[in-house]
Amino acid sequence: MVGSIQATRYSMPMRAIHWLTVLVVLTTYGLTYVVDLFARGTPERATTWWLHISFGCVLILLVAARFVARFTSTVPPVSPALSRPVSIASHAVHGLLYLLLVAVPALGVLSAFTDGKAITLFGLIDIASPLTADKTLAHQMEDIHGLMADSLLILAGLHAAAALWHHFVQKDDVLRRMLPGH
Repeated sequence: MVGSIQATRYSMPMRAIHWLTVLVVLTTYGLTYVVDLFARGTPERATTWWLHISFGCVLILLVAARFVARFTSTVPPVSPALSRPVSIASHAVHGLLYLLLVAVPALGVLSAFTDGKAITLFGLIDIASPLTADKTLAHQMEDIHGLMADSLLILAGLHAAAALWHHFVQKDDVLRRMLPGH
């Protein structure tokens, strides 16, 4: 009789997408600070903004791939099992992270379109705005986009801190399940 072997780690695609998402989120967020190094109207500033928008669009694709990978692979159990309150908190944080990972870039694209701007993806593809320009609404959307991006970073930081707490204090396998490698 052949027994089933239960996975102790997330699948390689899930781990790769997770760490690529981390890299893209940090890069996209970091570009909002880099843009201030350049004067308004300069090609460098414009390039920095299209990189920010391009990576935001990459994030949307990564999240879509993550949903597919998440729902087509098994989630390895935590060993030892989490308490009910910790499990509920974990699911709530993951849900909020997914929500923000979709909402932040989507709102960024919508705010650009509402401002009447085209989206340029890595200088290769231009997508004209399908919306009527409304500068006031665009500005409000940009503000919300920024607040949500800040919230995403804070929540991701808490998520990382919790993973480290599990690893070093609880000494369980929460972090090891998502680490790269074999």
